[in-house]
Formats: sequence, C-alpha cells, structure tokens
Amino acid sequence: MINRYKNIVIVVLLPLLLTGCWDYKDVNKRDIIISIGVDQVDNSVEFTGEAAKLMSAKGGESSMMAAYEYISLGKHYEGSRADYDAEIPGPYFAGAVRCVVFSKKFGAKGIEPYMNRLYNIVGFRNSVLIVISEEAPRDLFRRKIQNDICVGYAIEDTVKYLDDNGGALYKTVQEIISDIQFRSIGYFIPYVTVDKGTAKYLGLAAMKDSKLVGIVKNGDSAGVLFLLSKQPTNEGVFASSSNEKKLLAIKTTLGKRRIKTSYKDKNIHIDIDLKLKSQLQYEYNIGPLSKQDIKKLEETISTRIKDSILAVTKRSQKEFKSDVFGFARYFKGENPEVYKSMDWNKEYQNAIFHINVDTTIVNTNLLDPNAEKQIK
Repeated sequence: MINRYKNIVIVVLLPLLLTGCWDYKDVNKRDIIISIGVDQVDNSVEFTGEAAKLMSAKGGESSMMAAYEYISLGKHYEGSRADYDAEIPGPYFAGAVRCVVFSKKFGAKGIEPYMNRLYNIVGFRNSVLIVISEEAPRDLFRRKIQNDICVGYAIEDTVKYLDDNGGALYKTVQEIISDIQFRSIGYFIPYVTVDKGTAKYLGLAAMKDSKLVGIVKNGDSAGVLFLLSKQPTNEGVFASSSNEKKLLAIKTTLGKRRIKTSYKDKNIHIDIDLKLKSQLQYEYNIGPLSKQDIKKLEETISTRIKDSILAVTKRSQKEFKSDVFGFARYFKGENPEVYKSMDWNKEYQNAIFHINVDTTIVNTNLLDPNAEKQIK
C-alpha cells in the first residue's frame, strides 16, 4: 500500500519538476546590458551605455556579435529608467554589466545615491567595476573600439589587466559601498577614456563624500598604488651614480607594507614602512656596476617612491581634504577611544606622516657583466 502511494506522489510531482523556472525567458528575448553610463544633462539624469546585439549561431545558440548604444532621460533615476523601458524590446537584464561609467560632472555632483541604487538592484552584481570618464558617457560609448567587443568590455578588461599587474586600482560597487558606510574616509576610482580605438587608463579620481574632488594622473599615481594596491609595480629609468649617461630600466615591486597609527601631542601620526624589491630589466648600454653604484640605485629608488607618497598624501590633506587612503580604518582599530572623540575629517588634514622606504635590488649578478656564467 505504501509503495502504491509513493508511485502516485512521484507521478504527480514529476511534471512539476520538469517544467523549469516559471519565469524563464529565452536569452534572445532579454535586453542584456553590457555597460551603464550616468550623466547630468541640464536638470535631467541621462542613462546611456551599451546593450548586447545577439546573433543566432549554428546549433541554435546565440552569441554576442556587437553592441548597440542606448540613451534615456528623466528628472530622476526612475524617470530615466522608465524612458529606457519604453524603447527596449524585452525584459531588462543587468547581470552581464561589465562597468558603470560616471561623467566628471555627475561625479562632482555626487555618486552616493546612484551607488545605493546599484547596491539594491536585484540581479546586479556587486563586483561590477566603477569608473569616471574624462568625457560624457554619451560621447564615450559612441567611439569605436578596435581591440575589443565594445567600450564596456574594453574598459573593464584594461583596468582589470592593469590591476592584476599592479598598475591600477579596480574598484567595485561592494568596495565603494563599504567606504561610504565608514563615512570618515574617501576613496579612489579609475579615471578613463577611449582614444584611438582603445580604452585608456588615465589615472585615479579622488572622491570625498562620494564627490569628485581631484584627479591623480597615471604618471603620478605610484604613491597611491604602493599604499593601496595588493601588488603594486613601478617601472622606471635610473642613471648610474658614477655615469649619468648610463641608464638602467628597473622594475620595483612591494615586498612588505606596514602602516601603524598613533595620537601624540594632539596630532595624528601615521607611520608607513615599505620594503621594496627591485629587478634590473636591462641596461641601455652594457657596462659594469660597482657595489657603490648598486647601493646608490637602491637609495634613489627609495627616495623616488617616498617622494611620490609624500606628494599624494599632501594633496589628500591640502587639496582633496579627504582621507582617500582609508587611514581611519587603521586608526580606529588601534586607537578606538581617541577615534570616537575626534573629528577625523578635520584632524586628518594636519596628520603627520613618517615614511620609511627600503629598497633591495635582488638580481645584482645581472648588473655585473663580468660575473661568472654557469654553462650547463
């Protein structure tokens, strides 16, 4: 009898289990968004970006062959979204978005409200890249890309590659929301453009209260990267101390980073200790280098990185007036009672930095052309 009832239950439930998702839509009937641009145009919010143009391939499968641009306007986010919905051929799908691009104008106005919107959109990935564009997103997305599928892919791929190799910061929705919720700190996000058919990383946009307050150009960003990047890398050309015409290409990476904070004499003190490793890439003109030359090179590299850090921390205090490095997180953890009683934003502007950079050239044998060669 029991087995009989089991068979009846299985027969009844099996059709239900085989029907799939009740709200399933074929990919060809969805509007798949690749990138989102946000700008302020007069008194309206402008959404622009790219959506996937799907083509049928062999076997009935669909693949993305190109992207088309969309533009919508509204007084608020909801109005602009409604304007967009009135023109699309299918349900909106945000799970494929590669990047969100803000204009400098919108960045100066403040991105926090829209970041909160992104964070709470169902189906939107919190790992999506956030950037600020040198030009209006409308103009950015109209430019032709030669080395990638579309602008959104090119921006995300470029910043991701640089971040993986220590040359940029990849900032996501989740990370920015975390910074916003801390309240006492600012943050950096990538600053980009599209030039000559390729996406180009221009540097970092400094944000205070989620408003754009300045730009750190790519060539000046080594100090930022050695403080914030997981694996910062800097490549530069240095002259031998014994011969200024003898140039060497040297790659420097982070060995160890230590940041400690304290409060003395009514001042915030921030101690930064960096251990760097440098490698000779090649010499412009092959020739011997003495131990003294190597020591001087190590000192020169250390001084260059230290000066870069000092310059950008000074800008954060005097120009940005924002703790864009998040030093408050260290201070709060190490000095919780003092932190509660102070106005961090105000006192950070007078914080005293103590920076120590120690560099070691790890492949010294390559600097001596007379070194013994092992033949195997």
